Amino acid sequence: MLEIDNSSFIFKSKTIWFSEIPFDIHGYDGVTFHACTKDVAIKGFSKEEFTTLVIDLTQDLDTIWNNMKKPSCRYSINKAKKEGVVIRVNQGYEIFYNLNSEFRKLKGLPEYNVDVEYMKKNGILFLSEFQGKIIGGQFYLSDGKNMRWLLGASRRLEDTTIGTMISNSYRLLIWEAIKYAKEKGMITFDMGGYYTREKHDAQKEGINIFKKSFGGELVTHFIYQKDYSKIYSLVKWVISSKVIFHE
Repeated sequence: MLEIDNSSFIFKSKTIWFSEIPFDIHGYDGVTFHACTKDVAIKGFSKEEFTTLVIDLTQDLDTIWNNMKKPSCRYSINKAKKEGVVIRVNQGYEIFYNLNSEFRKLKGLPEYNVDVEYMKKNGILFLSEFQGKIIGGQFYLSDGKNMRWLLGASRRLEDTTIGTMISNSYRLLIWEAIKYAKEKGMITFDMGGYYTREKHDAQKEGINIFKKSFGGELVTHFIYQKDYSKIYSLVKWVISSKVIFHE
């Protein structure tokens, strides 16, 4: 289980990852549980379903590798290795922070980033390097038993040859993260979500195909949330209302 303290204005909240079920905490204005594995009803907690792909790391590494798609995944990983892509672990935090910000702007994605201290304290960072330049990165949360993909970013280049290599290196990053988690004795590798809404979204459905190429089982996790302060609830509602109105 991974517990993360958050502070905003006068409020203190906590985010908890990888607990089976939610539970009450003391001394905070609110708590959110992510990646809970059990569906329960506990007074005061709201509940939301979340679909994701999870790879069972208790399998041997050869089995995990063979469960991955050969043309779209294994071939690309081997190609990136042959081209000389190097994977760095827990290095270049500032580089990844800037890369993620630039990537999200170019892709038109909502702003979302975590600072260096957050990354050092709560997970593992993987960067891909080619000819001395960082071309991609992924940050994973971990509690020592579970690893979950939280952020990923890559360079956007017009050169189609380099672009293909960057795409291959992105798959290599995931494979190296899987191997790292396996070597550390972790038991699950969470691909960070799977789009299941009825509304057609070509981009998200494309990401589904990408993630599915790594194998894994489609599972339902649960997000639980509870506020202990009425003022905190009101402030959150006001902020969310402004966001909705702005959009």
